[in-house]
Amino acid sequence: MAEPRVHVHAKDLKGETPVAVRDSTQHYDLAIDFSWPAEDIVAGLQQLFQDGVDSGRWSRADHSEAPIETNEAAPHPGNDLD
Repeated sequence: MAEPRVHVHAKDLKGETPVAVRDSTQHYDLAIDFSWPAEDIVAGLQQLFQDGVDSGRWSRADHSEAPIETNEAAPHPGNDLD
């Protein structure tokens, strides 16, 4: 079976939620309503990802034969954590 295709959309979610997801065997659609404050979007994304992990829908495959990559992502130019 083919892996699901991932799509990310900027979408007006009518003030109901900052993020929404539709997860099926064929597609993973993530919608983000950028009219919400950044903190709410971050919290919504964190909850979606945590729910996916906690439910077992998302898990890491065992790649014990492959080398582990340790590269870190470059900081976002607007990141205040530096």
